[in-house]
Amino acid sequence: MVSQIVDCMKKVRASMGTLGVLGLELVQMDTPPTTAYLQIYTEKRCMANCQFCAQASGSSADITHIARGMYMPFDLEAVVGRLKIAYERGYLARACIQTALYNTWWEDTVYLIKRIREESQIPISLSVFPLSKIRYEELKKLGVNELVIPLDACTPGLFDKIKGKTTGGPYSWEKHIEGIKTASLVFEKVGTHLIIGFGESDEDAIKVISDLWNSNVNTALFSYTYIPGTQSKPSDKTESETIKHYRKVQLARHLILEKLAFYSDMKFKDGALIDYGVQEEVILNIIEDGKAFQTSGCPGCNRPMANETFSKIFNFPKKPADVEKDIIKNDLGLQSKI
Repeated sequence: MVSQIVDCMKKVRASMGTLGVLGLELVQMDTPPTTAYLQIYTEKRCMANCQFCAQASGSSADITHIARGMYMPFDLEAVVGRLKIAYERGYLARACIQTALYNTWWEDTVYLIKRIREESQIPISLSVFPLSKIRYEELKKLGVNELVIPLDACTPGLFDKIKGKTTGGPYSWEKHIEGIKTASLVFEKVGTHLIIGFGESDEDAIKVISDLWNSNVNTALFSYTYIPGTQSKPSDKTESETIKHYRKVQLARHLILEKLAFYSDMKFKDGALIDYGVQEEVILNIIEDGKAFQTSGCPGCNRPMANETFSKIFNFPKKPADVEKDIIKNDLGLQSKI
């Protein structure tokens, strides 16, 4: 335990894009991240066994991966010092800390938050598994502004399959939902993550987004990204099927969050969304605005190239250009005249 804490005092994992913005690595970027993406440092694999995760206990993938992103070990003091400057100069709007489950994760997480807060008032988000109310309260006192408890899966059955009891991991759908509700008693802003592409239907995804939003919980969307060496499998869907499903969920999420439509207004056939519950003009305006298809999450989060390749963008890190709006229309199966 002592050795691990000493390591945490020296190092932190940071995404390559973050290191580029901080001026600690030379990174060519089309769109720089507006959030510093960090992870507590450990050389051990996570004790959980989420099938899609490179860091899972049963994974043989490169431990530096979170989806397509690479989180590299770096000197903690250098990162914290540059973080202060980047925030003050407006390069970064937020720091997002990812956790992992291992013996000293709590001590290491607390230490990292304290070091950031000692140097800077940059807003801090923490992505973590369900905790006790006492620990939520401690995190808030330390300076965490927003808390995220990732569900990842859209249904209890899928949750069990990808990160629950079936995987031999410690998580359950019920405890995650309870953890989110408990966190909402402490934090003004609580969020979760859904990974779209595990076999859920349009309706599965949209219903859980609606249910959570009714409890004031914001859902950030990720596309499923297969990483070689992880225990999950590549999707058997075609690229057009995958992106159409994702776009429909993005659009429905936006309608719900903006109170332009409700889940009860929408119509489904065999789980597929066939009616958004709004006029076509509303959809046209949303596509023109582009916000619905940008990265969702905490304020200031744009996650460039976290799930993407240059040939297929699921979450646009900035306002889509006109040509990208045409691509979105095509993804949704809309006619070019729209």
